[in-house]
Order: sequence, then C-alpha cells, then structure tokens
Amino acid sequence: MLKVAVERVNAEGLRLGYENIELEDLIRVAGVPRSTVFRIWPDRTAFVADLVRALFEADPNFGAGFDPPTMSLLDEVMTANADAMRTPEGRQVALREAVRATVAHNMVAVETTVAWRVYRTMSAALASGDAVPGGENIRVQLAEIVDRYVERMAEVYRALNAAFGLRMRDGLSERDLAVAIIAVIDGMGDHRRISPALIGSAHDVALGPEGARAWHLAAIAVYGVYTAMTEGLPD
Repeated sequence: MLKVAVERVNAEGLRLGYENIELEDLIRVAGVPRSTVFRIWPDRTAFVADLVRALFEADPNFGAGFDPPTMSLLDEVMTANADAMRTPEGRQVALREAVRATVAHNMVAVETTVAWRVYRTMSAALASGDAVPGGENIRVQLAEIVDRYVERMAEVYRALNAAFGLRMRDGLSERDLAVAIIAVIDGMGDHRRISPALIGSAHDVALGPEGARAWHLAAIAVYGVYTAMTEGLPD
C-alpha cells in the first residue's frame, strides 16, 4: 500500500485534502486484503501519516543532507584549493568558493525532490492554520523528520568546520548553524517559486581578495550566516 502510494505521489504530488490517496483505490491497485489494510489503518488520515514518513524514507538525499552531485562539487572545490587551505587566508578563500559553488546547486536539487515538496506543502498549510486532516499527527511526523535532517546537516557542518579550520562561536552549535541555513534556504526557495527572477539571478560580488565572482543570492546569504556563526581556530 505504501509503495503504491509513494509511486502515486511521485507522479501526482500530495494534495492537501489527500483526494488522490483513496484507500479503496490503493487496495485495488496494490492487490492486498482489505481487512488487513483497515486493521492497520482505520482511516485515510492514519494512512497518510505513515505515508509522509515513507515519502522521506524513500528519498535518501533528504536524510543524507547534501545530494551526491553537491558533495562532488564540494570535494572538487576542496581538492582544487588543497594548497591554499594550508593557511587561514587560503581556507577562507576555499570556504567562499565552496559556498558559492554548492548552495545554488543544492537548493535547486532539494526543491526538485518529492519529499521536500511534500514537506514544504504540509508545513505551509500547518503554519497558515488551514485545516489539514490529521494535522497534529502530521506536525509530529514533520518535527521528527526535520530533527533528523538537522542532525545530519550538523554532522556535515562539523566536518566542514574541521576542514576549514573553524569552530562555532561561544553559545552556538552546529545544530544552530544547520537550523539557520535551512531557514535561509526555505525562505529563498519560497520566494524563488513565486518570482524566479527575484532570487535566481546571479550577482557579481567581491567578498574577498580573490575578486568578483558570480554569486547566487542564496549563497551570499548562507555565507553571511556561516561566517557570523563561526570563527577561525587559534594558531
């Protein structure tokens, strides 16, 4: 049942009223015993709660943080700047290039996943006060999913901080950094869907001695958050 429903959401999306998730229809397509289905899920709302979790579990990139192409971009930047990263100044140059190269790509990559679209749709409905069937249960599910994602991203930032010779400022943690950057990406993504020209255009900006580079606005915002919340390790 969940496999068939995930395939359907992949093809059609998840509608807020769950009109395309009818248990009787899914039972027919899945070819499973009706009595068993209703013993596990007494109604559609209970089924959708499990479906939301299944959608995220079916998307390995969400649980992993960055998608593989973004991780490859990050590795390429660090390899290309291996010599420069021997000095604090060089590590800052490499950090800027890593943020510049990966943020715009990762933002687009994340937005194209079904799991992320479902998360944004459901969280927006819950935040707006709209009546979402099974809303409180869905809220709990989303909170658990986001917490898992934040912890995974915190692990990524711990590794990046070590590589770039950085540490979190007193009173802040990598989890705080992950939450702040997720909020930036979410907000930028919302505005980009409304007006792609407002967010998607490149800006030629010099943020360091390496000179002007083409920066996505989201990358500039993430770089600002990253540098505000971290500091260089003492020599």
